[in-house]
Amino acid sequence: MLKVVIDTNLLIDGSTDFYHFANRIIDLVIAGQIEAYANAPSLRENMLLARKKIDDEGYLKKLQYFFDLVYKVESSKRIHLSEDKDDDKFLESSVAARADYLITSDRHLLDLKKLGRTQIVRPDEFWARYEDEGEGWANWLRAFIK
Repeated sequence: MLKVVIDTNLLIDGSTDFYHFANRIIDLVIAGQIEAYANAPSLRENMLLARKKIDDEGYLKKLQYFFDLVYKVESSKRIHLSEDKDDDKFLESSVAARADYLITSDRHLLDLKKLGRTQIVRPDEFWARYEDEGEGWANWLRAFIK
């Protein structure tokens, strides 16, 4: 099963449109099609900024369910690679989880492209790769139709 780390911007972007790639990725986690991981600082930021920046109560309830499904990891090693030091916690989560993907819209992270086994990609790029592996729309529709 694919392991992903999700940057906060993806959670916020998902609130804009039901069909947004970010929303589809959250649905995949909820449906158990992929696994999401986060360390404590990443999850705290996810929850705090979601409550602060998202007004849609239904979407916030969906995110709460998502947060309950996120696997917590301990970061044993500090990483200082991003131009924006606040982004390093997502890199630390990725390493600790041995994630396949870090999904983000943040240029500072995207510029790194890869960290160890973790590929750093935009939501649409993740979705295209997921579809290429024969999963994509079919899994998302199965999750949505349930």
